[in-house]
Amino acid sequence: MTRSQWFTAVTLAILMTVNLAPAVQAHANLVRSDPADGANLTESPQKIHLWFDEAISSQFSTAQLFDVNSQPVEAIGINADPADPKLLILTLPELRPGVYSVLWKVLSETDGHFSQGLLVFGIGEEANLGTTGVALTKTELPPLPEVMLRWFNFSLLAGLVGAIAMVYLVLAPVGYDADSEPAGTMIRRTSQRRIVDWAGWCAGSALVVGLGLLIWQTVALLDTLPAGVSFLSVGWQILSETRWGILWLARQSILLILSGLLFWQYRTTYNKPRLSEGRENDGIVSPILPRASALVAGLLLLALVTVQTLTSHASALTPNTTLALVVDAVHLLAASLWLGGLLALAVGLLPLIRRRNGRADLTTLVKIGWRPFSRVAAVSVGLLVATGLYSTGRQIASIDALITTLYGQALLGKITLMLLVGALGLLNSMLIHPQVAAPLARLLHRPTGWTPLPLRRLPIVIVAEVSLGLLVFLAAGLLTAAPAPRGPEYTVNADEVPTALSQTVDNVVVTMLVKPNRPGQNVFTVFAADRRRPAPAEILRVIVRFTFLGQEMGRVSANAEEIEPGRYMVGGNYLSLAGPWQIDVVVRRKGIEDSVAHFNWLVAPPGESRPVFISKYRLEPVLTIVAAITILLILLVVASVWLGRGGPFAKLFTQQTRVTSHKWRFQNENETILDVEIETESFNLGEEGNHWHLYVDDQPGRMIMGEINDAVLRDLEPGQHQISAYLSVGSHEDLEDGAAIAITVVDPGQADVSMSMEDHESEHHHN
Repeated sequence: MTRSQWFTAVTLAILMTVNLAPAVQAHANLVRSDPADGANLTESPQKIHLWFDEAISSQFSTAQLFDVNSQPVEAIGINADPADPKLLILTLPELRPGVYSVLWKVLSETDGHFSQGLLVFGIGEEANLGTTGVALTKTELPPLPEVMLRWFNFSLLAGLVGAIAMVYLVLAPVGYDADSEPAGTMIRRTSQRRIVDWAGWCAGSALVVGLGLLIWQTVALLDTLPAGVSFLSVGWQILSETRWGILWLARQSILLILSGLLFWQYRTTYNKPRLSEGRENDGIVSPILPRASALVAGLLLLALVTVQTLTSHASALTPNTTLALVVDAVHLLAASLWLGGLLALAVGLLPLIRRRNGRADLTTLVKIGWRPFSRVAAVSVGLLVATGLYSTGRQIASIDALITTLYGQALLGKITLMLLVGALGLLNSMLIHPQVAAPLARLLHRPTGWTPLPLRRLPIVIVAEVSLGLLVFLAAGLLTAAPAPRGPEYTVNADEVPTALSQTVDNVVVTMLVKPNRPGQNVFTVFAADRRRPAPAEILRVIVRFTFLGQEMGRVSANAEEIEPGRYMVGGNYLSLAGPWQIDVVVRRKGIEDSVAHFNWLVAPPGESRPVFISKYRLEPVLTIVAAITILLILLVVASVWLGRGGPFAKLFTQQTRVTSHKWRFQNENETILDVEIETESFNLGEEGNHWHLYVDDQPGRMIMGEINDAVLRDLEPGQHQISAYLSVGSHEDLEDGAAIAITVVDPGQADVSMSMEDHESEHHHN
């Protein structure tokens, strides 16, 4: 497939995803109302209360009242409740008997999205609720410009986080000594300079995208406000009076500070030495960036990720909102470290391959960048899986919600892309660490050190992985622009909603009926009678207790009034939410302990019920457990590999090499012999072509086969040099670092001819 064909196919797939998915429901869902939708009232209500699952911005919310002929009635007042940001109160004029419809449109404080709905109620016994003439237009798909802006936002945020992380954690980690690797210092500095430049570009572009988001939000609000309202006044009102606007200001401020920090870092730390200039040490300072700037940059990135998380769907989750926000932040941070870090290394290292007058061969770049990055990527992928499972359980109510909604379909697309990216990442890992491919090699009866592709194909695989990673962020942009299907309509099966339940407790038969069994006002009828004749005691009182099982709301009790012997009734707004409830009916008798009947009750959500497609079983309990197990496994593996190298997982992820001793001697004036004794695990020299590569200043020196451990290094120029050795296989592809020593050769023409060696014996653990 040619590049143009591939681009066309991807573009069509994106447009089909955005345009052919079914219509989505609101972001701020109406959970209940008073009066309830479809209620028939005896008198005109003075107020209508609307409760949503997210905080509402009342100054940008509207409502219209229509009669049975779809004609607008007098203007109604809109007020917020200071004690409950999720409550919107509509004040109505005195209404005559008939059917009325309230068309409401509200702005969510959480993510700045609009949602709308229709509430129908009747007044008087003759009101026919089926005669309403107002029809609600379904919420349109997320506009393509908004999806694209969110895509750019996530991509640039990940690029910024990944770039700074690669500079401070991979290319110049804490404890890195530039003097121990003089030949690689130039490559590190050049790649750092390129990546810091890329980070500055990401920060500046993210500022521009932020302005685009503000303009888009302002334009969307202008369409809902009366004519004559200016663009600037609406924009200022958004920034000063909405939660979204305050978080936007925080985001832009952090990006401005980061841009300034990166500019200062670029100007003061990097003097722009280039490999092509052939000046290896001119103007070079230590590649370790100032720790103070590293700390400041890290804190700013955490603040930026936190602000982004506060505008996500996680901020509307209850209960355990803080946990949901932390998990969402870790998910975004892990994705940025993996995909953003990969993109940053591609920007910083790939252009250095085979450059003229430079030493940046692919093996050296793997050693400097991608090999240490593999550890960061492995942990990030594990965290992505764990946090993704938890967030999926919190945001998607059931399998039906996953399959039948835009949010669920976008998530499935994102998961598919992530699996493809993970497959390419595994292939990269096999090329960088051939021992990862050992199980596959044994399965295919290949020799030790075999990899699916030669190492020279690594850049192509990396570019493909980065490209798919950008499509993952496109799916994330679509996800955040679509509403999360976490409402009870995706978990409550209409066939399971009871109309009446009966139970026998202590020889007392208790039967309960609820009408209309919708969130809001309901009438509860209880029948209680002793089966024994005569009854041992008189029933003094019947108490009904209500406990919502979906979240912590406490318990509410109400005394039922006796209408006739054995029949009790109570009415009120006790079932405030759709979903599972526990209703306890307490029968109190004279001189006898209370008899309590426990009913597991299910309240149907407002509106039409959704049919069962596959299953409405709640995903959250199962996925939360799986996410917790995944986190424990990650902690166990990390502790085993990095803290306890003798643990059960250590040999699966590490391969150790060690230079245990070395010595030098002059053979003649210009010839030096370096003896190296080597210990290895899971690697036998001489078998199936296994050998060592010896490098001088990152340039190929000698190949050591089998038991040969003497290498003659000839014609070393006076000055400092680095001698390093690498495991290699029959295909001459290096596996991992062995050990390195730094030597200083003194001009033999001087009176005191000597050579000094500084031992840098080390272990390299391969992930």
